[in-house]
Amino acid sequence: MNMKTILAAALTAVFFVQPCMTAMASVSAPESDQNQIGPGFEAPAEENAESAESAFTPWTKVDGVYVDDTGKAIDGAVLRGVSVSKWQGDVDWGKAAADDISFALVRMASIGYEGEYTMDEYFDQNMREASANGVHVTPYVYLQTRTVEEAEAAARYAVDVAKNYNVSYPLAVDIESQYILDLSTQELTDIANAFCRVVAEAGYTPIVYSDYHKFTTEMDTNQIPYDIWLARYGGDHNYPNRTMWQATDKGVIDGINGNVCLEFAFKDYAPALEAGDATPGQWKEENGVWYFENNGGRYTGWIRPDGNWYYMDPAAGGAMVSNTSMVIDGVTYSFNGSGVMQ
Repeated sequence: MNMKTILAAALTAVFFVQPCMTAMASVSAPESDQNQIGPGFEAPAEENAESAESAFTPWTKVDGVYVDDTGKAIDGAVLRGVSVSKWQGDVDWGKAAADDISFALVRMASIGYEGEYTMDEYFDQNMREASANGVHVTPYVYLQTRTVEEAEAAARYAVDVAKNYNVSYPLAVDIESQYILDLSTQELTDIANAFCRVVAEAGYTPIVYSDYHKFTTEMDTNQIPYDIWLARYGGDHNYPNRTMWQATDKGVIDGINGNVCLEFAFKDYAPALEAGDATPGQWKEENGVWYFENNGGRYTGWIRPDGNWYYMDPAAGGAMVSNTSMVIDGVTYSFNGSGVMQ
């Protein structure tokens, strides 16, 4: 067996947030659900079928470059992703990953409407299963708080939830609710900054989502020193500090039912593996079984010294799992003959 380095994986990943503040009790559908706005509310797939005569597939790579629905190159786009919520239902993240989906913004909750915290019931499933299939994940929160103090509390809640997952893309705040658009431009700008400030102080990269109209009329983005996630369909994707672009709500991706919002990243947020991030130790074979050891002890659980993920079965004394599928913490993972998680 070739020498491997192993990475310890977090088993817990575009955004609407709906947690419940204290008790997470069920509440009436938040305004975001009633009005069906924002990422996750896409038109039915049948209304957006591609023309049979199309010489290219929109929003995919042509000769190594992403193109839009007219065939024009999307200058600077480096990765393609999706934003998902309960409205997509069960997603086959293995198929989505194989269809060039590198990252996913996952709706966590809607926070703030009349003080309510309403979790998206597919949040945990999407975060864990997308991450398990190699898709970089992050939560997004549909924010409806009307004060700076409420926004800060919402951000603290989001950060506490995010700690349970392997978040590797910006933690996003979605600002588009009619419930808060009657606030002044300065008030809404201050709310966006308050949320992002708490996120940044917790060690995450914050990003602000909205559409072009709201960014230019409801907020003063000159005062927002954080990354911008711009929703603008059929228009110019350029905007100050824009690092992600929601290009369409008519995306068609393998493994996702119906249409989905497609996102393009203009920078790769996922950190490169540093030498210090690798699980220290060495492989050891005993009677045809591989273990990973360090300072005389054997690892159990997830490890990663080379960018690949391996699982050392605690029930088998730390033996490497290989050439099989295994349910771990409620999620099914597959491993090849060398033990690498697929």
